[in-house]
Amino acid sequence: MVINKIVLSCLAIAFIRTDAQSCKGGAKCIDLRQCTNLYNQLVEGNSPQLTNLLRNLHCGFENSNPKICCPPEFSGQVSMPQDRAGVGQANVDPLTLLPTLKQCGTQHDDRIVGGTRVEIDEFPWMALLRYDKPRGWGFYCGGVLISHKYVLTAAHCVKGDDLPSNWQLSQVRLGEWNTSSEVDCIDSDCSGPPQDIRIERIIPHEEYDPADTNQLNDIALLRLETNAVFNDFVKPICLPTQSQFKGSLFEGYEMVVAGWGRTETRIESDVKLKVSVPVVNNKQCGNVFSRVNRQITPKQMCAGGVTGRDSCRGDSGGPLMGTVTSYSNWFVFGVVSYGPSPCGTEGWPGVYSRVTEYTDWILSKIKP
Repeated sequence: MVINKIVLSCLAIAFIRTDAQSCKGGAKCIDLRQCTNLYNQLVEGNSPQLTNLLRNLHCGFENSNPKICCPPEFSGQVSMPQDRAGVGQANVDPLTLLPTLKQCGTQHDDRIVGGTRVEIDEFPWMALLRYDKPRGWGFYCGGVLISHKYVLTAAHCVKGDDLPSNWQLSQVRLGEWNTSSEVDCIDSDCSGPPQDIRIERIIPHEEYDPADTNQLNDIALLRLETNAVFNDFVKPICLPTQSQFKGSLFEGYEMVVAGWGRTETRIESDVKLKVSVPVVNNKQCGNVFSRVNRQITPKQMCAGGVTGRDSCRGDSGGPLMGTVTSYSNWFVFGVVSYGPSPCGTEGWPGVYSRVTEYTDWILSKIKP
């Protein structure tokens, strides 16, 4: 295949070390093409992080083909060591476990501006969280897909005070549009059945306290038992890991909240909805919430405060998302945490966990 020759030629130039190094941690020095999972990531779309990782793993050449110290979990042949939670222990750069900018945060552009109903393949990273109850089950929180294996949500959706003790968070649903129908269609545009994937591990932030009225560190990850299958209706959103996002407050940006209008105590819409909200200055937001003895910290952000436009149109745990000037991709910048009651009250924004303050925490938790 032509692409194979181009990829290997580029890497041969990038690898300037020609002496073989000893491989550690069960890795084997093999042809890059035999390190199946890493090679497939490279073919799908290279990134500076992936190039650096491959350089660090380089252990020589076979003829003109580069060889790398292939970790067992990336060879596709050797079983991976497991810890008690079933999560791999290999030392892998977590950035390589996230989708590239070619894979994340992309969707069609022919959208209806100003509408509240989401198109059938719009925001394909949206997730619904299923809770099993003594008498049936239901979707009562949202989240957002950030990779084949992980969904980002709010900690209060997995250990909040409002969750009944006999509810069990069991599955994530991806690729949904209308929860009342099995296959969704708008005219001739139809999606396949949604992907219902069981949750392997629930990872709330260690410093989240359900009883804290300020809801600090209200963020969590869900590790899926099996990989999500990417298609037109299921795609990941981008995490803002780029250095340019560090310290950016996004004040004045218009961002979007989407979801099915469902929370732990409210059921509203069967069809996915969206609403545009302005990001509000933290000091201004803090002044508002100080009236009810709540504090807004730099790890939180506020958006909304416009009558009838609030995150209760979406889900608890759902994303506050947007695009920025230098990228056409959609990024998740906030996770729905709490807001005024009733929602959409003039002058009272919704409060979100600021994702740029938690990217290091997220990267420390994701595993192959």
